[in-house]
Amino acid sequence: MFLVSVHGTRDSFMGIVYPSEAVARRWDGALQARLRRAPLERFLSGRGIVPAPRGISQDSDDLVRATVLIVEAGLALYFVDRKEGLAFGQRAVVGHVACLVSRALAEQISQADAWRIVALVSTARLLSPWIGLNTAAMASASAARQFQKEVTKGISPLDWRIMKSASDAVSGNGLDAMANASANIAARLNAETPAAEVWAAQALRGSNKSFRSGA
Repeated sequence: MFLVSVHGTRDSFMGIVYPSEAVARRWDGALQARLRRAPLERFLSGRGIVPAPRGISQDSDDLVRATVLIVEAGLALYFVDRKEGLAFGQRAVVGHVACLVSRALAEQISQADAWRIVALVSTARLLSPWIGLNTAAMASASAARQFQKEVTKGISPLDWRIMKSASDAVSGNGLDAMANASANIAARLNAETPAAEVWAAQALRGSNKSFRSGA
């Protein structure tokens, strides 16, 4: 709705112009998309990362930024007090976790179909410092294919917690949301055994202390 003022030589007229139904729908769609995207942009900006510029790839670019940030936080927690690097078998785990996070975040902003390209780019970025870009790209494609096969059979409780905590971290749902996400990802890297569940709880308690103390 617009308020329009028309000035003539002797008189002035004021009236209201209503947009067409098609234009109104387009405006409403743009507004809803902006509202869905807002928490993701706040999440990035709050951590010193500039959101992607407007354009056709804006959503996927922001999702990649957020996915890499969240998974890297989990990797950092996992490597605390560890001297060894990323093991060969853990490359697939990194790809799997990137798929979980990208899918959760894509669904959060109602861009569910974007998860795969986000996972591919995120995994390649995460693994390239360890194995080089070309090998990382191949590992990324393999991880995405495997994830698509496995997810149809359901996901584990730990995988579900990774998705939930990643969504909570972006939406700002709880002070410990990012610490939860990091601990869950670190547990997934640690092992897929009951011992990993215990380790996750210990890691979460330690990371929470660090977050609260400002360390």
